[in-house]
Amino acid sequence: MVIQDDRPQHAERREQLLRVATSMFAERGFQSATMDDIAKEAGFTKPILYQYFESKTDLYHEIVAQLADSLLSSLKEAVGAVESPRAKIEVAFRVYFEMVVSETNTFRILFIHSHEGDTAKELRALELGLISFVIPFMDASFSDEHRRQLAGGVVGIAEGAAIVWLEQQETKGWPTPAPGAAERLAARSATLAWGGLRTVHEED
Repeated sequence: MVIQDDRPQHAERREQLLRVATSMFAERGFQSATMDDIAKEAGFTKPILYQYFESKTDLYHEIVAQLADSLLSSLKEAVGAVESPRAKIEVAFRVYFEMVVSETNTFRILFIHSHEGDTAKELRALELGLISFVIPFMDASFSDEHRRQLAGGVVGIAEGAAIVWLEQQETKGWPTPAPGAAERLAARSATLAWGGLRTVHEED
């Protein structure tokens, strides 16, 4: 039974366990990391870890849920501060890649390591959430089906660029990201996406 406790110490310990689990999942992969490993690295016994999270899958769900909530919240705030469709696309890419670069370990879990069972659903859920977020920025004269397909393409550009950047970082041994990495990724992706969207017309 996972304990429910609002005391500061409980919250701090819970966040510490999530940080350690994120690091270990990123380095070893979800399948290889164990609850024993996580507890030991965090400096706790395994029974204490189980007081906070019932399973390794619960830990994974919480890590991804926090990322999704933070990403979508940041996207909504940033996009709401600009007016034009192009500016919205550009700022959305910037926020996305800033998080990829600053939260590298979590995106390593999502994009680099393979998933099975329940964890396979997490990436798909995030992708669908991002697609739903992008749909309103597509041409309102298009059909709902067409707008959803275009939104999926925009999300695919972002995800594909993030995966390649992460693989390049892995090849280099996970160095500290170069200054301006997020801005360059965002600018390139936004240019590609906007250039494509400008040429799209409603199907006959």
